[in-house]
Parts: sequence; C-alpha cells; structure tokens
Amino acid sequence: MLRPAAAHGERSQEPFLRMRSIQWYDLRWQPKVTKVNDIATMTGKFHLAEDWPRAVGKPTRAFFNVGSPSPVFVRLSTKLNGEPTFISGPLEIGRDYEFEVKLKARIPGRHHMHAMVNIKDAGPIAGPASWMNISGSWDDFTNPITTLTGKTIDLETFNFSNGIFWHVLWLSLGCIWIGYL
Repeated sequence: MLRPAAAHGERSQEPFLRMRSIQWYDLRWQPKVTKVNDIATMTGKFHLAEDWPRAVGKPTRAFFNVGSPSPVFVRLSTKLNGEPTFISGPLEIGRDYEFEVKLKARIPGRHHMHAMVNIKDAGPIAGPASWMNISGSWDDFTNPITTLTGKTIDLETFNFSNGIFWHVLWLSLGCIWIGYL
C-alpha cells in the first residue's frame, strides 16, 4: 500500500484542488534506492475529474512534471499513454492518463519526489510523493550525449568555462554601470 510521505506537497494544496482536479492512482517509484548515474522509473496513472473546479484554469495547456527539491534526478524521458511527451499540450477532462518517467540519479541524499501536472492559469497540482535515496558521489555524475555530428559531450560540464566567462563579464559590466550612478 502506498503511504504518503511525511512532508510538504500533496497535503499543502487546498482540498478542492486536491480532491476535485486530479486523482492519482497506482503510483510507483522504482527503485527507491539508487546510486549516482543509476536509472529510476516513476510510473502511475491519473484521472482528470469530470467536476473540474470553476476556480481552476482548464487543462488546455498542461505539462507532466516531477516535483523535487532541486534537480536531484535528470529526466531522460516522459511518456503519457505510451507516447513520448516533451512539451506541454492539452489534457481532456474526464480522461485517464498513464505515465512513465525515466530519471537518472544525480545528487546524493534522501529526496522527496512528487508526480505533478503543471497547468496554465492553475499552477502545479502535486500528486502523492515518495522518498528516493541516492548514494555515491556527485563528482561521479556524467550526462553524456552524442550530437548530430557524432561528437560525444557531457552536458554536466560542456562549455563550463564559457559560461563562467560570460557571468564574470556581465557582473563586471554591472558593477561598472552601478559605479556611475
């Protein structure tokens, strides 16, 4: 039986929003204990209630999301009803949706993770949560991809020095500009 985690989130939202917008069921987080770079999967289903509250924006533009305290996992893929989902789109009131999210463990620790749907004009609606434990060292994390040209890069460190250069440049220019005020 799925027990709610003793933390924020699913119980912090107004009852009319929790009870009358999205009903979550059959949620699973597997495995609950991973190491840095391991893959975890979050699966489950949700139903958009027929008596959707009038005070809540309709789900004409919605995005399935994962709520966590920071980017403790990297999302590798998301599927709704078996179809890859990369962007926001319409969801139908009264319909059931099945989801599968593949996540790559990134930051060690004990993390409170939610399934969530972000809805334009309504905000995030959090589902039940679970605690996920990641062991290992953050220094070992890699996020390699192969570009269209065949070059393999690590998205965690790619062009880091270029990013630092631009931050320092704009910070310096900002300090100079403030000095002239």
